[in-house]
Amino acid sequence: MLTCKACGSTHYTKNGRVRGVQRYRCKGCGLNYVRGDRRVAPKRTAQRALAVILYALGKASFGFLGKLFGVSRTTAYHWIRAEAERLGEAKVPGGLLEMEFDELWHFTGSKKQTMDHQGAGSWHTAKCRLGGGRS
Repeated sequence: MLTCKACGSTHYTKNGRVRGVQRYRCKGCGLNYVRGDRRVAPKRTAQRALAVILYALGKASFGFLGKLFGVSRTTAYHWIRAEAERLGEAKVPGGLLEMEFDELWHFTGSKKQTMDHQGAGSWHTAKCRLGGGRS
C-alpha cells in the first residue's frame, strides 16, 4: 500500500507522470510524490559512510575525500557536516577531571620569532614577542 511521505495517509490519486514515473497526490495534505526515493543512490550512501569513517579517524582531509570519491571537496565537507548535525552534540560526563589535547602542548608558546610591525605600514615601530609583551 502506498502512503503519503508527509502525513502517512493512504488516500491518494494519480497526478500525471514526471520523468517517466507515475506521480501521486495525497488527498489529505495535497503533497505530490512518487513511489520510492530515487534521489539517493546506494553507491553514494556507501561512499558517504566511508568518508565519515575516514574523516573521523583523522586519516583524510576534505580534499582527499573529494578526489577519492570523484566529488568536490565542498561536497565532502557537506557529507561530514550533515552526519555531525545528525549525531548532535557530544555528551561529556559530569565527573570529568582531566582532558588531553594531543599535540597542543607542542605548539603553545613555542614561537620565538619577533614580529616587526614597521614594515606593515604601521605608524609605530614596536616589536612584539608572542607570549610576552613588547621587547
